[in-house]
Amino acid sequence: MRDDYSQEKNENFKAISIGFLLIIIIAAITFLKPYFNQTKVAEKTAENNVAARANIDFTKINKITSEELAKKIQTDSEFIVIDIRSESDYQKEHIIDSQNISLNRLSSAFNILDKNKTYVFIDETINIAAINNLANLLAEKKYQNIYYLDGGFADWKNKFNATISDGDPKSFVDQSKVSYIKSDDLKKILEQEKNLLLIDLRNSADFNTGHLPGAINIFLADLEKRKKEITVNKKIILYDSDGLSAFKGAVRLFDLGIFNVLALSDGFDSWNKKGYATVK
Repeated sequence: MRDDYSQEKNENFKAISIGFLLIIIIAAITFLKPYFNQTKVAEKTAENNVAARANIDFTKINKITSEELAKKIQTDSEFIVIDIRSESDYQKEHIIDSQNISLNRLSSAFNILDKNKTYVFIDETINIAAINNLANLLAEKKYQNIYYLDGGFADWKNKFNATISDGDPKSFVDQSKVSYIKSDDLKKILEQEKNLLLIDLRNSADFNTGHLPGAINIFLADLEKRKKEITVNKKIILYDSDGLSAFKGAVRLFDLGIFNVLALSDGFDSWNKKGYATVK
């Protein structure tokens, strides 16, 4: 009887062990699948790039790799990155401090492009027609220090270089970048702490009708280019009317390497309805 019990116990243990092992295998496949998918995309992109380069006129435009561009951005102040993708693609995610001039608007933008500076143009991948048209256009205008990003923005991302994103509330990754605070808790912090920087992300007209005491006004769309105004040794509080722009702003600051940030989740409208202090 005891032997039967021991045998049954061993079989149960084996069954549990096998089940546990299967769970581990399934979990591993689930978590590693995005990595393998990304690797396949990168490999396919590389294959397409090899074929594409054969058709580019290198007498008129130079090539720069993602690795070279990353170093240039850190060391060369005369180096300007221009993203020629659509405005919506650029807004969704782009290289930090790059400018957006879509290809169909580029010919009208030459009056603002200094010929003495060096430019690198970025598309999503290697677009042969776009690159050759761009090269011809710039050659006609006598621009000389011109590069295109080899592999485009897709290659830049595949190599895990820094980008700044718009902030998608449905994205688990973006949500993980944000810490929140509510009006009641913010009121207590304002009463107890002094080393704070409050940033109102609304437009200037809304800011002038009323805002939190001591807040400065940086419109959400200007946050990236005005990042030098943000004191990083202070606790930063972002707010807008309802919390959405505060979320987006916190994501963008995270991407810029600024982490001591709280987003007011219920917004200025809730703060105001509760009768908490405001100034004009």
